[in-house]
Parts: sequence; C-alpha cells; structure tokens
Amino acid sequence: MAKEEETVKTAVEEMDEKIEQEVQDKNMEIDESLLPDDITEEQKEYARITVRKEFNEKFSKWAYIEEEDCTDDELQEIKKEFEDYLEENKNKMYKIASHEDGLALNTAKFLKNWNEKFNAWEKGSWRGIIHFDKVISKIIEELEADSSKDLEIDYSSLIFLYQSMYEPKGMGLESARNMAVFENYNEETGMPYEENIPITYSGILEKITIEVQMLSNVDKKLNILKERVNLAYAGLKMTLKISRLEEFLEFYDAITAEHVDQDPDVKEAIDKQK
Repeated sequence: MAKEEETVKTAVEEMDEKIEQEVQDKNMEIDESLLPDDITEEQKEYARITVRKEFNEKFSKWAYIEEEDCTDDELQEIKKEFEDYLEENKNKMYKIASHEDGLALNTAKFLKNWNEKFNAWEKGSWRGIIHFDKVISKIIEELEADSSKDLEIDYSSLIFLYQSMYEPKGMGLESARNMAVFENYNEETGMPYEENIPITYSGILEKITIEVQMLSNVDKKLNILKERVNLAYAGLKMTLKISRLEEFLEFYDAITAEHVDQDPDVKEAIDKQK
C-alpha cells in the first residue's frame, strides 16, 4: 500500500464518526462557554494578551489576532462565515462518474453488481450491503430515466464504498478470478480483456479516494473556522490572511501539535522565544 493511500485511509478511519456527526447530521456545535464564569475580567484580559502574543509570533504566516478585542458584531460575522461553509458542505454530493463520457449508468451498474456478488461483510456490516443495494438501485433508475445525470452519491455511500473497496478480500482461486473480472484482467495474457472497457475496480476506487481526501480537507478547514469562532467568544478576533483551501491545510498542520516542529516558519518563531 502506497504511503499516501495509507495516510488517507488512516485519516478517514479517525474522522469518520466525527464528520458523520458534525457534517452529515449537522451537529457541529460552537463552544459558547470557553471561559469559566469565575475568572475575573482582569484575568480574562491577561489571557487574551498572552494568547494574542503567542499566536501572532507563531502563526502570522496564515493569520493574526487583532490588538482590539472582538466586538459582538464581529463575532456574528465570524460565526456566519463558519456556518456558511458548513452549510455549503453538509449536504454535498460526490461525483463518481460523469454522464458526458457515458460512464455514469454503467459505473452504477458495475457497483451494484460488485456489491451483490463480491462485497464482503463481517459482524453487523451486512446491513450496509443491503442498504447500499437499495441506494444504488434507485440511482440506476434515475440514470436510466435521465441520461444527462452524473453518478453522484451522498456522504454515507461514499464512506461505505471507500471502506468496503479499499482492501478487497477473498478466498481461493474462484474468488481471485471474480476479482480479475472486476479489474478487466485476462489471467492468460496478463493484459486487459478489452482495451476499450474504461470501468475497473481500481479506477472507481481511485475516484472515491480523491473525494474522500477532499472531504478530509474540508474538515480541516472547518476546524480552523470553528477555532476562530471560539477565539471570538473569548474576545479575540482572528483575521485570516489566507483564502485558498491549500493554505488552510498548511495552517491546520501548523497548529496541530504533532506538526508544529515540522513547519519551518513556526519552528523559527518558537526558536526565537527560547
């Protein structure tokens, strides 16, 4: 397994339950009681000064905390930015195949066939196989009725397919030959049966993996925006100097404890304080 694929797999396993709650079920909450009630105003102000100083020394490449305390109006604006981005992603559909190249319907049929004949289950995961059959059957009906539709699936189906397909398993020769069919593999020649068949197991999995990686990236940006709201509740206005998703991923890595020492900008700032 490639190192990058293993990283994606681990990230999905760690964030699956959290994203299911926070994004799909719309239960991501903001901590409105960041500071205990028994802290004095002087102590709160001292804490703000300390956090502001350390934050700006370490993370000014991506954001900084204003000298002035966050106002109520600014808090509402910061909350809205977070909520808008959450709204944008919570009901998102994930495209697996396009109608433009004629693969949407055939890919859906491919997935239904694979789920029926080859998808393995253990313990209570048989429920997922039954549920996905209903989902993909409905999608096939829709695609047959409208040839202009792409094959799109929701969050739950995306994660189900990723976890089901990522490490295919079987037993014995017959099972291996079934897998060869899904990969369009001719065991006699070691080559594809037909060059003009574009749908393969690994090809679909590659597209699913890309979508899962994007989902992981969205979650990281959501965490940055959520922390920005929490700081605002504490009276600290974080002004972002970034806009592209790639920059948010850099910022997320920088403020994540295990990555701090790896970022040269953060490391330099920390070294100056020693």
